Amino acid sequence: MPTEDLSYFHEDEFKEKLALYEQMVKGGQSVYLEADELTDIAEYYLIQNKKQEATDCIQYALSLHPGSIDPLIFLARQKMFDGDTEGAKTISDCITDQHDREVVFFNAELLLREGKEGEACAYLEKMAETDDEDPAMYAYDTAVLFLDYGYMEEAAQWGQKALDMEPENEKFLRFKADFLIASNRLQEAERLLDTLLDRNPYDLNAWNSLGEAYFVGGNYPKTLEAADFALAIDEHDAQAILLKANCLFQQQQYEAAHKTYTRYFEEYKANEIPYLFDGASLMAMGAHAEALGQLLNAEEIAQGFSAEQQHIYANISEAYSKLGNPEKALEYIEKVKEIQPDYDVNLYKGHILLENGRKEEGLAYYDEYVRQSQTPSDAHFFVGVSLVENNAYQEAIPHLAYTLRHAPETDENGRKTYAYLSLCFLQAGQYSDFLSFLKAAGEKDPASLEYTIGRYIPEEVEVKDFYQYVLSHAEIFKKIGEGHRDSPIGK
Repeated sequence: MPTEDLSYFHEDEFKEKLALYEQMVKGGQSVYLEADELTDIAEYYLIQNKKQEATDCIQYALSLHPGSIDPLIFLARQKMFDGDTEGAKTISDCITDQHDREVVFFNAELLLREGKEGEACAYLEKMAETDDEDPAMYAYDTAVLFLDYGYMEEAAQWGQKALDMEPENEKFLRFKADFLIASNRLQEAERLLDTLLDRNPYDLNAWNSLGEAYFVGGNYPKTLEAADFALAIDEHDAQAILLKANCLFQQQQYEAAHKTYTRYFEEYKANEIPYLFDGASLMAMGAHAEALGQLLNAEEIAQGFSAEQQHIYANISEAYSKLGNPEKALEYIEKVKEIQPDYDVNLYKGHILLENGRKEEGLAYYDEYVRQSQTPSDAHFFVGVSLVENNAYQEAIPHLAYTLRHAPETDENGRKTYAYLSLCFLQAGQYSDFLSFLKAAGEKDPASLEYTIGRYIPEEVEVKDFYQYVLSHAEIFKKIGEGHRDSPIGK
């Protein structure tokens, strides 16, 4: 069910049918509901991540309505999402009316999931010739399907067909805006959506699309504004809640993002991606155990099929490491390697082991990572950063110094190195070297300086003025690294 249709679950009509069904399940009298009504209830359960309840509801629907299309397509979709293509085809093939739109678009989607774009195009063209119910809506639905699977040329052609038949149809115009966003033609999309909102300021989906355009363009204040307008129209709107949460996450407002994700989970629980980002928010907040719970939820929901599977595993690995379980952390790093064979597992294994007090093993993995790297200056930089994150400042210095000597002047990692070296020398108690690299970092990459040494910069002092601040407060900074002077691995 599209996100824009989820608000139906908050309507009184749906709630009454759900209450009747649930009363029956608890031991009440049998109730008669139409096949599409029971399928809606099953969809609701699925969104709540209540898979068994969804299956039971669909089986009840089929017991009342044998051969009914809606529950059969529901079952076929679950087979498809579980990777059982043959099972999905078997269910679809048993449906008597192969010209029903639900069946047509399911069959086309199945072809696209198998990568059979040409067959899907030919099939949809053929079925369009026999569909005279609403040709404009058929073209629109086809365009949406192709856009969902990233077939931009086909999406544009079918979207234009729909608009040629109904040029003022707001739904079709919103699709055009979504297509423009997907094509990264953001200004065109924003102009079109502004026009639609001038016509109808309460167009919830237009506000959501406008927020998406701002989000893709990195305009986060405008994104939040659009999401808040959408939520003023419908406080339960899933897309607006999620858009706001993602925007707060991108702005590194992790606590606010977590609260907004929690609001989303109270009503919509089917998608693994919000769990992934909520887990990442909690990790940034230092709530590692709670983060692991959300990340494991993401893994369970994804069942190994998510487009973000690699990131799910990587974040789970990090959470286990933070919680002092290096064996589980290493296990999940290997899962990442299975998805991405060229993943730098030796770097991350070194980090995990060092973080958990297994210094010699960790350093051996770092050495192997550097030895195998095709770009030594980058490899030394990433090892240096990992060592810094483990408070191993003395060990980090030679790696970062290597990067500084060998990276091109224009290299991004080379510029960042000045800030990391300034932190290392500060923590190592080498004040004059700290001062030298601090000055260079302030000139070459003040953003990295703020990231690395930001905790030492008073709120009233700007990054560009920090060097002068240090000069006038030298005694404070000379004392910071005293405890690390004789320690190759910082505390």
